[in-house]
Amino acid sequence: MIMKHPSSLITMIMVILLSLPAKGQSDYIGLGNKQYQLLERLDIRTRHDTLLGFTTVKPYDRRKMTERVLYIDSLDKRGVLPFPLSSIDRYNIRRLLMDNWEWAPAYADSFRVRPVFGVFYKTPANLYAVSTSNFKLAIDPLLNLQYGKDNDGTGSIYTNTRGIMLRGNIANKVGFYSILTDNQERDPAYVRDFVAHNGAVPGEGFYKSYRKNGYDYFDARGGISFNLAKYFDIQFAYDKLFIGNGFRSLFLSDFSSNYLYLRISTRIWKFDYENIFAQTIAPFPPYGSDGRPMHPRNYMMMHHLSLQVTKWLNLGFYENVMEDGRNGLQLSYLNPVIFYRSVEQQLGAAGKANVGFDFKSNVTSSVQLYGQLLINEFVTKEVLHYSRGNYANKQAFQLGVKYIDAFFVHNLDVQAEVNYIRPYTYTNFDSTTNLTHYRQPLAHPLGANLKEFIGIARYQPLPHLYLTGKLMYHLQGLDSAGVNFGGDVSRGYETRPRDYGFFIGSGTPVKSTTAALSVSWEIFENMFIDLNSTYRTYNVQGQPNTSTFFYTVGFRVNLQPREFNF
Repeated sequence: MIMKHPSSLITMIMVILLSLPAKGQSDYIGLGNKQYQLLERLDIRTRHDTLLGFTTVKPYDRRKMTERVLYIDSLDKRGVLPFPLSSIDRYNIRRLLMDNWEWAPAYADSFRVRPVFGVFYKTPANLYAVSTSNFKLAIDPLLNLQYGKDNDGTGSIYTNTRGIMLRGNIANKVGFYSILTDNQERDPAYVRDFVAHNGAVPGEGFYKSYRKNGYDYFDARGGISFNLAKYFDIQFAYDKLFIGNGFRSLFLSDFSSNYLYLRISTRIWKFDYENIFAQTIAPFPPYGSDGRPMHPRNYMMMHHLSLQVTKWLNLGFYENVMEDGRNGLQLSYLNPVIFYRSVEQQLGAAGKANVGFDFKSNVTSSVQLYGQLLINEFVTKEVLHYSRGNYANKQAFQLGVKYIDAFFVHNLDVQAEVNYIRPYTYTNFDSTTNLTHYRQPLAHPLGANLKEFIGIARYQPLPHLYLTGKLMYHLQGLDSAGVNFGGDVSRGYETRPRDYGFFIGSGTPVKSTTAALSVSWEIFENMFIDLNSTYRTYNVQGQPNTSTFFYTVGFRVNLQPREFNF
């Protein structure tokens, strides 16, 4: 069965779900929020926590994470916590509880300060807050003002973001949030090259030109969420998701633009099962080539199953399928417990299916190993003769390690990660159902045909001081003279020049190194002064070597830094 207008089906499903008895429900902690670093540390410290152990699919439920941190805090205060906390950890725990005050009622009075004009900032966490027995609301301003210089000929670079965010819950049953920002920015030349090639601002999508070499765009996000029968969490949102435990994700990252999705999370026994149904923007011609018509749409469905195999090992199975929206939404994909590839074959659909496996192992109370394996296509005879380099060997692999309190330095956390992605991974015979959204990759921001090495150090020596250093290197094979060598995931693999002889770096090799350092001082809760600097080399074989250095200084409130890690 096919539904040409799935919005009516989704509306019907939401009405039915909302009519069912619901338990207390909150919104979700936004991706990139500073709380994630603390939660990651607690996950490693506890090693086998029944909630923190399931961290592969993000964002996290605000209520559940707050309640777990409350429990850890209570054990610490009673002196029975089985692992040590630093003074910085205790400070961060208190700030997390302050930021999520609606789920830490016992601490509410201790967070209060003298409000501004008797109304605003009753606690440092929110500009304005309402708390009654059946309604919670928090309203906050959003601001990111950055200014700097670039030596690549751009001159001054800047970010000017202003907006508003609100979140809350109704009758402790339905959580909601909404975010709206207005943005103007001028970016380094390599970012502008990305925009020119993809017709989209990284991580956003549609834009208008702004002054000289600048971009102007809105960013709007929002969603509702609720809980059913204790075990099921439902989220219906227009936002982003991330699947993985690394800096990158080979399954689904938060690099592309926002999209509409329905997420059903089932948590029972040692299982966490995620069903995701999303509507994405299919490839479309650049503006001006045919006016500005409605963008074509695709439908993306995903399953992710996590199993806590032992106290220290979590294994995951992942599958997804991207289907051409012109054929409507195939209702068979809505079955939450079905193998997508089988459904696709029965329907005679021409979409693209992927499967994958991931693992996370807290091998000690300070070290975590993680990884992903993505299989975009698997032809046995070609896998057995891997050295021939057949184009159908479309797989990707990730392996990483996290080491907290590294070298016995409190709150120094380091991470190392490698990513290998074979040519033509994430692509179909045509470009319509490649793993892209709004002309941007949905997984790795560089696409495919690459190997990458990443090192990250995060250090919080003082409660208000955050230091982050990144060193990234990648080798990628670019298209040569317009010939498709499998690195550009916006192209279909039928345009390949041959069947064999494809290896990472095939085509025109490019080697790039990026070194970045950021320093942030939190002058008030979620209010930062930033200093950022980046040095990037980009050396294409047969062309002059290039490099760029840029820096910015700025001020931001309730927003994450705007970064271009590609």
